[in-house]
Amino acid sequence: MRTEFYSSLSQNFSQLLENADDYNVTIKVGENQNTQEFHAHSSILRARSPYFKSALSNQWANKKKDGMILFTKSNISSPVFTLIIEYIYTGILDLTNVSSSDILGLLVASDELILEELFKYVQNYLIEKETAWLNQNLVKILLIVSKLASCKPLQNYCYKSICADPDSFFASEDFPILNKDIFLELVKRDDLGIEEIDLWDHLIKWGISQTLTIKQNDVKKFTDADFENLKKTINPFISHIRFYVISSRDFYNKIRPYKKVLPLTLYEDVMSFLMAENKPQQKRLPARFSPYLYINLPESKIIRRKHAAILSDRIHYKNASSKTSKEYKYKFQLLYRGSRDGYDINTFYSKVNRQGQAIAVIKIQNSEKIIGGFNASGWNYSYRNSYDDDDEYDCYNDRNKNHFIFSFEKNYKIKIGKFVSGTGLLYGQDCMIEFGDGDLTFNGRKGSCNQRSYDQPILDVNSFVAEEMEIFSIRKL
Repeated sequence: MRTEFYSSLSQNFSQLLENADDYNVTIKVGENQNTQEFHAHSSILRARSPYFKSALSNQWANKKKDGMILFTKSNISSPVFTLIIEYIYTGILDLTNVSSSDILGLLVASDELILEELFKYVQNYLIEKETAWLNQNLVKILLIVSKLASCKPLQNYCYKSICADPDSFFASEDFPILNKDIFLELVKRDDLGIEEIDLWDHLIKWGISQTLTIKQNDVKKFTDADFENLKKTINPFISHIRFYVISSRDFYNKIRPYKKVLPLTLYEDVMSFLMAENKPQQKRLPARFSPYLYINLPESKIIRRKHAAILSDRIHYKNASSKTSKEYKYKFQLLYRGSRDGYDINTFYSKVNRQGQAIAVIKIQNSEKIIGGFNASGWNYSYRNSYDDDDEYDCYNDRNKNHFIFSFEKNYKIKIGKFVSGTGLLYGQDCMIEFGDGDLTFNGRKGSCNQRSYDQPILDVNSFVAEEMEIFSIRKL
């Protein structure tokens, strides 16, 4: 019978790392004032890392001092190498309280040191546990991981995240410095969820920032040299722009001013197609397909197109992670915004009443959370501005089984509360919004969530203060 005592082995090697006086390797990591020396044993390093096996071989020239082998790794920080050396000696990795940037540094270092097991684990950890941080830093992360051949899963995650929510990516202050190859990879994708004319706008913005000889953004002031230099910058992208799906109005207003950066035959062919409906002679790429392109969402201060697509899927009884079918297109119409219209209850009902199915979204103050509810019947509230003792406000309990409440985390993970029994949606004089028997109530800027009528709570706290609130009617086109 075979028995393995890995726990004791790991503990013993941990003591060897901490207390040994027979080490023969010194590794200096970090740079400038942030350097630290680590002591190690060449035999252990060779056994655990193919990199060190080569580096410590007779064929690799190593700097020695008093019989000690010296290494300098200025590109690896002290916190990162602390994790690596503990992993090498004990097989233990503890990422508790480790910053996201250090975890990314650990990924890069484990690739350099050919620690394959550690590399695979850290890459999966970033994708599964650090999604919010990844989505906030996509440009910087792609610049790093695009250089790592073994980092395809993380590269793919970043590209898919951008395709799903391109608006925030292109609005990033880092976008103008985006690497050309990375941007080109995005433009080639069929699933990039952006209108083609918007992509053109971003391409021009990026191209101007990358062309240092252009000193102004006003195309009317461009010289022939400016156009020629911009053409060289964006030329690799032109064949991947779907010009034939752009409206004639947008082509005239936004592309025609940059006519000089396009091949003349392409320009004339698109003009012929758009203005005279002639058959294209140039290669015509199909329209991009992304579920988020099939959502008509006006400017919102709270939600993005991906939020709207996920909610639309839920309304049509689909799994929230599935793709919206191409046969459906949804229009979200802004009916009410708290910061614009005020939080008076009568004003609220004058804006939203009898407008059909509607979605309420609330951004919680000092939080990344978005909560809200789907009113499957629409607000149909009969109210009076004044009443005497004989009159009452018309209160009505709408028990439509398709009502639901929800909350979004920053990484678009949604939590749904389904209406079960009791109060579905209450129209009353006290609250603007009242889903369930207290499951989601809101009036003014304050609200509460106490689970009773819906199958699960949408918040971990019972009360909240809103930063903003919006109501959208939703219709299938």
